[in-house]
Amino acid sequence: MKLLKTAFLATAIVAMAATQSQAQITIVPENDQFSLKLIGRTNFDAGTFFDKHEYKVGDNKEEHTLNGVAINDTRLGVSGKFLEKWDYKIEICFQKGGISFRDLFVKYNFNSKHHLQFGNVFMPYGLKPLGLAYKFIDNSTVDDGISVSRKMGLVYLLTTDHFNFTGGIYSNGNIDNSNAQFNQGVNLAAKAVVRPVINESTILHFGAATIYIDSKNAPSFSGKVPETFTSENKTGLAESWATPHWSRYEAEMIFIHKKFLFETHFEGSSYDRNDDRYHLGGLLAQASFLLIGEQQNYNKATGLTANASPKNLELLARYDYLDLHEGGHQSDLTIGLNYFFSKHFNMKLNYGFVKADKPGAQDSENYNTVQIRAQFSF
Repeated sequence: MKLLKTAFLATAIVAMAATQSQAQITIVPENDQFSLKLIGRTNFDAGTFFDKHEYKVGDNKEEHTLNGVAINDTRLGVSGKFLEKWDYKIEICFQKGGISFRDLFVKYNFNSKHHLQFGNVFMPYGLKPLGLAYKFIDNSTVDDGISVSRKMGLVYLLTTDHFNFTGGIYSNGNIDNSNAQFNQGVNLAAKAVVRPVINESTILHFGAATIYIDSKNAPSFSGKVPETFTSENKTGLAESWATPHWSRYEAEMIFIHKKFLFETHFEGSSYDRNDDRYHLGGLLAQASFLLIGEQQNYNKATGLTANASPKNLELLARYDYLDLHEGGHQSDLTIGLNYFFSKHFNMKLNYGFVKADKPGAQDSENYNTVQIRAQFSF
């Protein structure tokens, strides 16, 4: 296993270094029936907490100001096309001492508008599907607490200039779970996006999504500090329940005009307990402005924002509020600066402030962090 991990990291580092000076590694046979492109990324993170907090050290609890460095979320994979109308992607992740699958799917393109996808993919919900295009170093508290991971599913996708629709049926299990159960449950998910305005300089986007879950696996939600350089980033907020049925829902708006971008998402979940209906969720809003650069980018096929173009400098701010009902609530403010040296290399700087109100606590707990990331991708 050590030899496999070493070979994996070595291959990723060599490939990333190569892409800084030459074209991406792509194989296309003469008959054009099959193509293969090497893809990957790794994140070099470092940061510090300004505040002292109580953490468990052995059998004791001590106050510490945390700082750390990490090589975070290294991935390697391939993507491409075959038999004219088929796309595929295979991506694995090296993280926390283990190797696991991420994207693993095939997609059949009936034409430029209609597509059918099967495999391990994100459900159409939240900002996690952005992947490399995520504008901040870490997920917002709302998106990390309420959103969903990849699941095995069969998905239909429709894309036009003014409208997107995604709908599918998914397993609630995880393909990386070595103790997978026979009865994993079922997720039904759908998302619709309308773009009343879309042109070279301006985009106005409205979207709504819903997920229905039927599974005996009890859901749980928790709060955290949005950072990736330590493992001690839990704020102590948590909510879970035992119920076979629950739902998630989302409403979103994106507005882009030249250098300016504004985006807001409301994400929630509801469930029945003791003959009552409970709701939890939150709101995130983020804005960015290109200090260097002319136009914010948007991906019409995914209905998501995209990274700025190379040589662009981007100033960002994000606010989010998470309410876990009986599990407490917290609010976050993150200010960021991104510079894109090329399509293969960018650097991000984030300052974050978190205010967490735990159930039963008399005072709020505050967390202040600064983090920097160097991200290589190909």
